[in-house]
Amino acid sequence: MARFIVKIKVKSVFYMYNSNDKKCKISVFTLGCKTNLYESGQIIERLNSAGYDAFHGLKKADVFVLNTCAITKEAEKKSRQLVARARKLNPNCKIIVVGCASQKDSKQFSGIPNVTLIAGVADKTRIAEEIEKVGTFIDAVPSVYSETCSASQERTRAFVKIQDGCNNFCSYCIVPYLRGRSRSRKIADVVQEINSSKSAETVLIGIDISQFGKDTGESLPRLFRSLQGIKTRIRLGSLEVGVVTDELLESLTEIDFCPHFHLSLQSGCDTVLKRMNRKYTTAQYFEAVKKIRKFFPDAGITTDVIAGFSEETDREFEETCAFVSAVGFSDIHVFPYSPREGTASFAWPDVPFSIKAERVKRLSEIKSELKRNFACKFKGATKSVLCERKKNGYFEGYTKEYLRVYFTGECKIGEIVNVEIGEPFLDGAVGKAVM
Repeated sequence: MARFIVKIKVKSVFYMYNSNDKKCKISVFTLGCKTNLYESGQIIERLNSAGYDAFHGLKKADVFVLNTCAITKEAEKKSRQLVARARKLNPNCKIIVVGCASQKDSKQFSGIPNVTLIAGVADKTRIAEEIEKVGTFIDAVPSVYSETCSASQERTRAFVKIQDGCNNFCSYCIVPYLRGRSRSRKIADVVQEINSSKSAETVLIGIDISQFGKDTGESLPRLFRSLQGIKTRIRLGSLEVGVVTDELLESLTEIDFCPHFHLSLQSGCDTVLKRMNRKYTTAQYFEAVKKIRKFFPDAGITTDVIAGFSEETDREFEETCAFVSAVGFSDIHVFPYSPREGTASFAWPDVPFSIKAERVKRLSEIKSELKRNFACKFKGATKSVLCERKKNGYFEGYTKEYLRVYFTGECKIGEIVNVEIGEPFLDGAVGKAVM
C-alpha cells in the first residue's frame, strides 16, 4: 500500500509518561457518522488487546486519538477544535489525529502543540502498533475491504460495518474523494461478528451499504438470508432508492428485521436532483416507498433533505415540500446546503443564507407534523422497545419501526420490553411497559 510520509516537528511539550507503558490511558473521541464511531471502536479493541487502557469519549487521558470528520466545513472546524479541547484536559498529553479531516488536509493539524501523529482513513487500527511514531502518514485508500478487527461497542445497540467507500459522486459531496470507491466486506466475516455480538439489536452500517456485494459477487439479499436464526434483531443504515427491490424486501421478511428504512432523498424536485447528480427521480423514489409499504405496512421511513441547494428556486423548494408531505416520512433530517470545497457544486451560485434558514424552518414544521402523525399511528398498540437509557423518570428506547418511546414500568437497560404506546410525547410517544 502506498504511503505518503511527512516528518512533523512537535512543539516542546513535557510528557509525564511513556506510551510504551501499557498502563497509560487512551481516550478515543469520534466526530461524524456511525461508520466513524464503529472504526473508533475498532481502534479501542486493538489498543485494549495490546494491553492499553483505551475507552470511548473525550475524558482526561495520557493519549488522545481524535477520529475526525470533514463532511462539512463546520465538521472540519470542530475537528481542529478537538485538539485544543484535548490539550485542556491534559497539557502533557500526546494527540493522534486520524480520519476524514486529516485525509482531506493533513497540514491543518501539523505543528500544533502535542500533535505527534497524523494519519488518514486507511487502516486506523494500526495506531496500536504505531503509537510511538511521529509524523504524517497518509496511506492510499485501499481498493478492497481489508479490515479484520471487530469493534468495541459503547451503545446499547451494536454497529457492524459491512462496507466502505462510495461510487456516487453527488455534486455536493466530498466523501468519495476521502473514503475512496465502494468496497464490501465478505458475508462470512459479517455473520461471524454479528453472531459474537451480545446486543439485542445490531445495525448494519457503511458509507453506502446499497453498494454492498457489487465488487465481490455477493449481495444484500444473500447477506440477509445468511442471518436467519441469529439472536439479535437487525436494523439497516442508510439505503439508496435503486436497491429497493422485491427480492431485497422479501429477504428481509425472513429474518428478525426492524422495519425502518432510511432512504436518502436530498430533494423532492427532479431538476434539483439532476443538479445534485442523484441517480433517481421523485417518481422512482415514490415507487420504492410503495414497495416498502407493501411488504412492511407500518415501516418507519426516514430521510435527509438539503434546503437551499445551489440555485434552488422557490418553485423547486415548494415541490420538495409537497413531495415530503405526500410520502409521509416518519422523520426528516433537515439541513441547509453548505458549499464544500473540492466538490462539483462548490463554485456554483449559492442561495442567500436567510432564504436557506427560512426553508429549513418550513421543512422542520412539516417534519414535526409528520412525526406526530407517525406516533399517532401506533396509539394503543403494543410494540417491542429496546430500552436504551433512563432520564427524567422515563425509560427511553425505539420500537422496531424507529418510533422513540418514553415509558414507565419495569425493565433493564439493553433489554427488549413490550410497551403499550400512548399519546404523542416530545419527539415520539409516551408508553407503559406491559408483561
